[in-house]
Amino acid sequence: MFEKIRETLNEVTEIANKCPEEFRLKCFEILLDALVKAEFSTTTPTASITAKPTEIQPSFFTQYEISVAEWERVFHFDGKSYSIIVKDLKEKATAKKQVKLALLLGVKSLLETGEPTISKGELVDICKTYSAYDASNFAVHMKKQRDLFIFGKDTWSLTVPGQQKAAEIMKELAQ
Repeated sequence: MFEKIRETLNEVTEIANKCPEEFRLKCFEILLDALVKAEFSTTTPTASITAKPTEIQPSFFTQYEISVAEWERVFHFDGKSYSIIVKDLKEKATAKKQVKLALLLGVKSLLETGEPTISKGELVDICKTYSAYDASNFAVHMKKQRDLFIFGKDTWSLTVPGQQKAAEIMKELAQ
């Protein structure tokens, strides 16, 4: 058992060392926490989908000091899923709106599934809704944000700095 933990701990250290220096410690702590929970948990998580997000992902809200009042100004929870309800993204530039929407979708996914992933198709759809979709420059704008997203073919993930930026945006939009 300890050999497996040692190997996994080495992997955690390697991953954390790939983060920018100012985020390494936080990344290491998050990954180590996940490792410990996975290795030593004797119960299966049973969070109800009807629970408040602070009960499903307390670490995200606690870590970034986001109050219930703040997240409720950004997201609506209907008992099954979350919807982004912000009217004004407080941006003029299409590229900046697009990035904000991607970050919010990552948080939405984190709340619903526990994973901060973004479907490219869902991002395109919401960008169109917010008049923030520029087909010719969509990929160019997103790929400039390598510190915030890990890019896959059709699904992207928020990095630790991406989650931090998403929390900042939630606070800004909640005002």
